[in-house]
Amino acid sequence: MNDVWSRTLRRAKRMINKQSFQTWISSMNCEGYKKGVLHLSVGSDSHRDWVMANYLSYIRVAASAACNREVTVEIKVQDANKPRLVVPVKKSSRHSRAVEHPSAIVAQHPTNGNLALAFDGFVPGECNEFAYSACQSVARQPASEFNPLYIYGQHGVGKTHLLCATTNSLRKTHSELSVLYQTAEDFTNEFFESIATKQTAGFRARYRTQDVLLIDDVQFVQSKASTQEALFHTINALQERGRQVVISSDRLPEELFSVKPKLIERFSSGLVIDVAPPEFRMKIRILRKKAELLDMELLDEVATYIAEMSCPSVRQLESMLTKLKGYSELKTAPISLEIAEAVLGRNGSGKKELTVEAIQDKVASYFGIGVSKLVSRDRTRSIVRARQVAMFLSRDMLGDSYPSIGKKFSGMCHAAVIHSYKLIRAKMIADPAFHCLIETLKRELGALRQQSAIQRHLDM
Repeated sequence: MNDVWSRTLRRAKRMINKQSFQTWISSMNCEGYKKGVLHLSVGSDSHRDWVMANYLSYIRVAASAACNREVTVEIKVQDANKPRLVVPVKKSSRHSRAVEHPSAIVAQHPTNGNLALAFDGFVPGECNEFAYSACQSVARQPASEFNPLYIYGQHGVGKTHLLCATTNSLRKTHSELSVLYQTAEDFTNEFFESIATKQTAGFRARYRTQDVLLIDDVQFVQSKASTQEALFHTINALQERGRQVVISSDRLPEELFSVKPKLIERFSSGLVIDVAPPEFRMKIRILRKKAELLDMELLDEVATYIAEMSCPSVRQLESMLTKLKGYSELKTAPISLEIAEAVLGRNGSGKKELTVEAIQDKVASYFGIGVSKLVSRDRTRSIVRARQVAMFLSRDMLGDSYPSIGKKFSGMCHAAVIHSYKLIRAKMIADPAFHCLIETLKRELGALRQQSAIQRHLDM
């Protein structure tokens, strides 16, 4: 038993930086090794949770190499009265400083996922129910159906909530699995850090031996060729071993700029799901749910007032509620419609910003056709081009989902909207004159948005 743990420690030490190894790994106690299972214990729940989230894969790789077989690692919080079996580890310097208790150390890597985000706190609806169901399926039985799972949508619509809820659910119901949530930015930073510190083997072990890997905001790897290569091989290694991968982005795989085709193909090989901004009724449900979580009373008229604002982001809705709650507590006054108007400003439905309908009006006027023709299924060439431009601008300037845009154009399917978006984008690249036309429309539409903002300010 002692020999297995000693050999495991020697191998793990080569993959983990010195301070982290001394803080989290060498302080662990080996309870025994039997039939391919290495039993370890630690002194606190926080120590166990951190090792499970950040270093379990390293230990598993090191133990498997030490035993020349696949090894499972189990970690428990030890009985305080039970004597510990401590295996000495040779220090690289006699001047090494004493290691503090794990809970007092600022760890090398950030906490993997927001522990407060769960499925119970997510409000499913028409705009997100497919993504919600898919994430729940992954949490129940990873790598069984949707792999990889790619979720996309504009900022603030709940993608991170879904990934963190999936992470937390997996850790709760599948404690035997190694689950890692990471942003693409942190993945990139760790990759370059591993190169600088010559710990690329440890980086590969950390990511390629996970049972479930969740990468948030993958658009961050755009134009970063070496990071893309590392991510591709990571996903490839995981899928070859039948492990689950979940990815989020603010756009479709094929819309990612300067990303290797093989990585785009890998992203697209599983289930690709859109999370759209919430509609009015959905906003009301979200506001009521968030108010319940914040333990605040929300009047129907106040919820309606907030929902009528041109605010497509769930994160913004939460921010407004938090602002109202803080004001209410500071003034020790209930939240009335008058207080909401004073605190949040007069941004009601009568003063909405740029919409799909406004874009349709502008494009129809520019091309000299009626709006009814623009939104119809008329196949006249000039009308088709104008319709494609309007759909492109709706996606480009508003970030609306393809299905929701299609509904505003006689119920066209999302594939038709995607085709229009790609076609217009390609024509802009190939035809400078057409590019100028689109930029002109965008400037004029941007001016409408600015005028709306000025009018709201004057009304306050």
